[in-house]
This record gives sequence, structure tokens and C-alpha cells, in this order.
Amino acid sequence: MQKIFAPYVKEILASLGEPLIYVDVGARNGMFELAGIAPFVKAYGFEPNPEEFVKLERGDTDVSWLGVAAPRYAQSRYAPYAISNVDGTRTFYVTKGPGAAGMIEPNIERLREIIWKGMRYYPNFGDQVFPVKEVIPVETKTLASFAREGGLNWIDFLKIDVEGMEYEVLEGAGNLLRSTAVIKVEVCFIPFRKNQKLFSHVDLLLRNYGFDLLKFETTQGQVGYKERESHFSIGPAIGWPDRYGQALSCDAIYVNRDLMGPRAAAQAVVLIEKNYLDEALFILKRKTDIRNEQLFELLKNWRGGWKTWLFDAFIALFLKAVSLRRPWKSFRRWLGWRKLRRAGRVPPVKPVQRPVSETTESVWAK
Repeated sequence: MQKIFAPYVKEILASLGEPLIYVDVGARNGMFELAGIAPFVKAYGFEPNPEEFVKLERGDTDVSWLGVAAPRYAQSRYAPYAISNVDGTRTFYVTKGPGAAGMIEPNIERLREIIWKGMRYYPNFGDQVFPVKEVIPVETKTLASFAREGGLNWIDFLKIDVEGMEYEVLEGAGNLLRSTAVIKVEVCFIPFRKNQKLFSHVDLLLRNYGFDLLKFETTQGQVGYKERESHFSIGPAIGWPDRYGQALSCDAIYVNRDLMGPRAAAQAVVLIEKNYLDEALFILKRKTDIRNEQLFELLKNWRGGWKTWLFDAFIALFLKAVSLRRPWKSFRRWLGWRKLRRAGRVPPVKPVQRPVSETTESVWAK
């Protein structure tokens, strides 16, 4: 969250009188969402893989090796079971790549088509990441059961990343979804796993509970390639679409459009923290009693601060330079031309004179 919004956000949080509820389904590497307002958040995480859960308790996850520190929430707790659409037990497939483990068997044949580029380069995505090492039973609960046992009446931010089981997690939440404010859910566009539900299924389910899709968040690790070997693109890393690969999955952000009053105010705080300022402003003005015109103007006109301006300017100049035949020389010439134009000393461009008899076809033929 931008620091400029902190005083207003704290004021809204104080008026709520209780922490926000953040639930992370699939917290193998820890919980990191809502870091900017962590002291005002109760966080609950789930990880059914016994080996990965031990790492969570020790603070020895894959991310911790990179020196990434977890936010200090008002309260945080991890549970060693899976969230599904039924209470009971279910088969869990432990894979060679720990991040690919899940409750649906991998579709190896389909995955073998993919040359994938994420943190590492895999010439064969299926055989190098998804082979099943072990099959174990794990305890499962529904989100509705978890909320009932924990005395939770709502969820302010729900993050789901469970390797193809996202639909079942949402299905098991039932009417709890009607009091859930914002959902970040990984959705797949191709079947990584046998008989898994894809984006279209998840989207229809959430719309039936009053949610609107706000945005797709895509990283380079969610883009796949089938033939190209030299395929790295910086696009997704800076928010642009990848030009060369296929979208395999993404994180979809959904907003509950039916909340009102205090829960809508909490929803707006989450959206400000996630930098979705337009939606946050709409909710504050239309669905809450908050009438802070100074905050409204700030949300309406904020452009991201000097760091954002500097970054945007650098990218614009870089693209202009590399698109020219002789980047630096042509770029200096372009700057000089702009100075002359501003000074009113640019000579007029003479139009090309063509014979009246010359047709369009003959022009293109040349």
C-alpha cells in the first residue's frame, strides 16, 4: 500500500473495531498478503503436505531461503489439513516439484507438451516437475466447517492456490462466499490435472454468489511454451502481456458486489492495499457511510508518486530508443526535433505530389 493512504486506512480500520480476516488456502511458503496493514489482520493458513508443514513451523520454507520475511500479523495460525468440498480424507499426490503437489493426479501427457520458464528452465515440464513420488491420505475440511469451528462470520480476503482444486474449495465454502469481500484465486486455462475444473467453471460459480471479475494478474512463471527455446519475455514482470507464449494459468481477482456498510468499508481497505484504487473509491462512495472528501480526491487523482513516474518515463524512453534503427543517435535527433517544434522553428513538411492519373494500385505496386 502507498504510504500516502496509511492515515486514512488506519482511520477506517479503527472505526471497524476488529481485525480483518485473511485466509490463505495453500500456504506452502507462508502468508504474505495484506503486508501493508498486517498489524490489523488475523491470518489463517492451510498446508496439508506434512513435509512442507514442518518447514512452515520451522520457518524454513523455500521463500525464507531468499531472505523474504513474513509480515507481522496481529494473529497468524497454520493448520495441517487440506481445504476441499467435503469433510473427511482425500488422496494427496506428492510430486517431484513440491509446489506442484495436490489432490488431483497430474495430467503428465498434456504437461509434456510444455516447455516452461519460471524460476528454472524445464525442457520437459511434465517429467521434470510433476512426477508423483508418493501418494498419501490427508485430512480435509470445507471452508464452511473451518469458519463455523473458528467462529468466523466473514472473510475479508481469501487467497486460493491449491493446484487445480480451487473450484472444490469455493464449492465447499457455500454461503460463506456471500460474506467474503475479495478473492484472489489461481485459475487454469489448460488441464494440468486429470478432470480438473478450469477458469470457466470457477468464474460461473463465483458469479452465482455475487462476484465480479476485477483483474487477471499474470507472472512470467504462468506462461508456457511448446517449441520456443529462447523465450524469456520481461513483459509480464512489468505488467504487460507476454507476446510469445500461452497463458497456462493466472491469479484472478474477484470482488463481492453485494456487501454494504462496515464489511464494504473493510473491502475497500483491502482493495486500497492491493492498489485497486478505482474499485475502492466506488465502494467507499456508494456502499459505505464514509464521507472523507480528501480521501476521495486522493483515490481519484493519485498517479503513483515519483517512483512510478520515473519508472514509466524510463520505460517510455527505452521503448522509443529500441524501436528506432539507430537508437541513441535517432533518439537525440528526436529530442532535438521536439525542442525545435516547441520553439516554432520546425520547417513545414512538403506533401508528396503525385500525378492525378496515378491509381492506388500503382502506388502499392511501387
